Amino acid sequence: MNQGVSLLDEALSLARQEMAALADGAFDRAVELAERRQEVISMAWPVLADDREGLCRDQVMQLADMQDRLSGVAVAVRDSLRADLQRSRLERQRMHGYHMSVGQALQ
Repeated sequence: MNQGVSLLDEALSLARQEMAALADGAFDRAVELAERRQEVISMAWPVLADDREGLCRDQVMQLADMQDRLSGVAVAVRDSLRADLQRSRLERQRMHGYHMSVGQALQ
């Protein structure tokens, strides 16, 4: 069972690093960490299936909580990027309209 606890601790560490990467805007690094975390959890899964005493329950609950928090941060980042993109599009349209107006005024 030590192996299961060790793997889940590693997955928690990776989740914390992933959260930091998201907060820093290092999205490629966050994806790498998420993929590594998935691999570690996949390795832990067979060990968890044999956990009849619930020794890994605490780590599993922490991982579930961390996943919820990661999802929340990812959604917030996505929404922020989407809003920035929309503002950029509107600014581009505004500038295009301004250039057309100036061009017509100079004719």
